[in-house]
Amino acid sequence: MEEVVETQEPALPPLDPSLAPVLLFYCGRGGADPDEEGDVGGARLVYSISKRRLLLAGEVDLLFNDVNWITPQGWMLTLDPATRSTSLRDPFTTPSRTVALPPDTSGLIDSSDETTGVISTPTPADPGCVVLVIHLTNPVLCYCRPGGTRWLRHEYQPELLVTNDHCDRDKIIHAVANHTTGASGRFHTCWSDKVATLEFSPAAPEPTLSATGIVNTTTPPACFCLERTLVESCGELFGVVFWGTALDGNNFEVLRVLVEKLEWSSGAWVKAGELGSNRVFFISEDQFGASLPADEFGFKENCIYFCNNYDKGLYVYDMEQGTTAMHNPGIEIPDSLGPILLMPAA
Repeated sequence: MEEVVETQEPALPPLDPSLAPVLLFYCGRGGADPDEEGDVGGARLVYSISKRRLLLAGEVDLLFNDVNWITPQGWMLTLDPATRSTSLRDPFTTPSRTVALPPDTSGLIDSSDETTGVISTPTPADPGCVVLVIHLTNPVLCYCRPGGTRWLRHEYQPELLVTNDHCDRDKIIHAVANHTTGASGRFHTCWSDKVATLEFSPAAPEPTLSATGIVNTTTPPACFCLERTLVESCGELFGVVFWGTALDGNNFEVLRVLVEKLEWSSGAWVKAGELGSNRVFFISEDQFGASLPADEFGFKENCIYFCNNYDKGLYVYDMEQGTTAMHNPGIEIPDSLGPILLMPAA
């Protein structure tokens, strides 16, 4: 696999919009082992993917004083633990662009270590936008609407995604929390041969969860398959599957990348030849998948940028060439330190 080592250039202001999207690294104290080679004393570094530049981001601390959830749409859901006030914040503007949400006066929202967050539309101003917080170990959803008056709690039925008698309920709950994406005002998640849709209708007293059987693709022999990552792009639902060899522990070497598009009419995942007109995907293994217009940010279309847990490398899969290259964000970053992906907010 080709390795491309990038060089540092003079820094721009932290989280300047021109840097987006970025990888955020917590180096040294509070991140990797302080004694590990490459420690930079607890600094927070930002790697601009579009500019291939590594920057020291001291001011980024201001974004993380509260409890935060990072969404695929770039908006950060923020909770002030003292006042229980909540908001959506755009980390790429100064001062930060903020959308007020109802306060969580009932204490429904758990910490971001136990939950994930996502919104149903590209921007909070879109009609029908819903902000959703999903529990990692319990079948519990908390949600609100921008302009609403309160957060609500809903308990869903993971049994809707059960595919056989031996299906692990806890794994389904974890998949719902980690592989749910917003698309056209609804939420979708997948497990094995089913896709679940969560809808929030103003006329309904509570959200509804339905499941649709989907024909799956076949895993190649001698390969292990990571869970499918859903990506909403231009109103369509894509699935990105990484096939590879399980090495040990959390290590996973990607051998093949498959991109599929969900054909609702036929009820099947169909191999996709492209990501859509002028699109590029970004995928973080433990965060989400997201789509951006390629030319707007200076990327080549039909490429997938992805990063893995416990690996600082940024990998780029070129669908047209069928090749994968690895970018090294910087020698200052410990090799085993995984990044946080921050997308630009619309």
